[in-house]
Amino acid sequence: MLDAPLCYAGVELQTSTGMVRLHAESSAVMLSGQQVAVLAVLITARGTPLSREAIWAAMPRGYRPPTTAQIGVVIANIRKKIGAARILTGADGWWMRDPIAPEPVDGTDVLSFGGLRLDVEHRYVLDGPARPIRLGPQGFAVLRILVEARGVPRSRRWIWSSLPPHDRPATIAAVGVVIHDLRERLGRNRIITGGGGWRLAGPAIPRPRTAEWA
Repeated sequence: MLDAPLCYAGVELQTSTGMVRLHAESSAVMLSGQQVAVLAVLITARGTPLSREAIWAAMPRGYRPPTTAQIGVVIANIRKKIGAARILTGADGWWMRDPIAPEPVDGTDVLSFGGLRLDVEHRYVLDGPARPIRLGPQGFAVLRILVEARGVPRSRRWIWSSLPPHDRPATIAAVGVVIHDLRERLGRNRIITGGGGWRLAGPAIPRPRTAEWA
């Protein structure tokens, strides 16, 4: 393991001693050798999600747990020491994000509706200040369509045809599977069935009457 400090997102890891300095809190904690190895991999990735297999493979051999499944246990223990908000989890694995970084505001790279905010550039969902969620490309693309619909129901066919070709499921019927997965991640009450399709919970923005266009 490198005998050098690693820094990212307000965390400074001294690999030789296992000491972690948390800049925002002006405090420090100690990690075990295995925890140091995992955190070093996450810091080096600099915000890129890594699967448990990728983390395990990047660790020095002498620090690897017996199985890749145990990576999750090691990360859970690290989160207890440095703060759960510093290591995020999603469909693609784990990654580090600075919990005190300013939250994005609505703009060209952030879409919001119904309490959800989509960071288009980094492809994750903010469900309140403490629950960032990273989705796969297909789920993110479908959710973006629902957010942009702003409470108006969209049919299965509408969603499928609106998706970029590389993000479309193999069949129109498979859109329902993506919706099911989104409900599992975001909560079943977030996506409502009705009106010939699906919509996000929240006040629908009515379409202007013909006279209002004049």
